[in-house]
Amino acid sequence: EIKKIIKNKKTLFEDKKLELKNNITKELIVNVDRLRLEELFSNLLENSVKFSKDNGKIIIDAEKEKNYAKISIKDTGMGMTKQQIKHAFEEFYKADQSRHDFHSSGLGLTISKKIVEKHNGKIWIESPGSNKGATVFFTLPLNSDKKQWEK
Repeated sequence: EIKKIIKNKKTLFEDKKLELKNNITKELIVNVDRLRLEELFSNLLENSVKFSKDNGKIIIDAEKEKNYAKISIKDTGMGMTKQQIKHAFEEFYKADQSRHDFHSSGLGLTISKKIVEKHNGKIWIESPGSNKGATVFFTLPLNSDKKQWEK
């Protein structure tokens, strides 16, 4: 699944000359609605692209943590302050107020949070500060169901 989502977003990465590194090397089977998983990754990858500078880097990682898959999407973009992180999941909140373009509803992270929580997972953001990149982490429950995503 992840390969397919990345392929669908390829032009976004190419337009900004971003290097995308997918470090997910093993199959993790999660109990997730496939369409919601695609929507979640699309929202988070689009955010990483939007807030990255040209020639930046986006890194996707995953690891097994107890009964969950812990996934991270790290970028080398504009980063976030503690105050921005605090409000990031609120509806219509935009971390960069100068970016009031029509291509962004300000709902991507709100929708992502609802998707993750609906699947009994957690989502959070870590950033060392402005201009230092950010990492979005989320967890999804592991299951023997056949909904798979892999490198």
